[in-house]
Amino acid sequence: MDSLYGKNTIKNLFGNEKLADLILDHHNVKIKPQVMNVPRKKIVIEENTVHEFFYFIKEGIFILKKGNQIVDLIGPTSVIGLYDLFVGEKASLSVISLTPAVLVKIGKEELLAKIFSIQEGAIFHINYMHSALNSLISHRNLLGLPLKKRLLKVMEKLAINFGSEDQEYYYLPKEMTTRIVANYCNCNVNTITKIFKEFVAMECLLSTNKPYILNRKKIENYYSVCKD
Repeated sequence: MDSLYGKNTIKNLFGNEKLADLILDHHNVKIKPQVMNVPRKKIVIEENTVHEFFYFIKEGIFILKKGNQIVDLIGPTSVIGLYDLFVGEKASLSVISLTPAVLVKIGKEELLAKIFSIQEGAIFHINYMHSALNSLISHRNLLGLPLKKRLLKVMEKLAINFGSEDQEYYYLPKEMTTRIVANYCNCNVNTITKIFKEFVAMECLLSTNKPYILNRKKIENYYSVCKD
């Protein structure tokens, strides 16, 4: 049984879904969210600039970048901008839409007033930053793996988080291009292209054409015998 302050309890009570409920709830402090349709490749927040809004993701996938390096990808129920909590604070990351998206835009001061109008408000931000830190650490650990295993693990992660899966295959979204995968793996595009051809020969990857589809059984067999 999870304790009052256990991981699962905090996640259930103060996760992104509950934060969305708080944003759209009109009790206590009223805020006026604005629904936005966003095209792909739209810069929502630019690194080192001051932004005065938070954005709740209803639909779509977004890239988080530090300089030219992809550090994370986020999707529905995530909140853009909570990395930089304070009014007037410069953005630590750029946030760019990978797919067409639907956002709920909320003024930073309005949302902060809403959150801190309730006794447990600070826990929402603590839980968000805890989840973000765990995601970054998990990805950092993946980057320490040998290249081929790293690539397969990252593609699995992208399929599970943003694509789909069944008993036989992982399906990546078509927007997960070779360039995106290579950047997220911290690797050269030409190197990734060559490895993809090897994966096709091994039947781990069905084709070098997008959308990428991974054979789950072949991948597990590869993990069990791979040395590099």
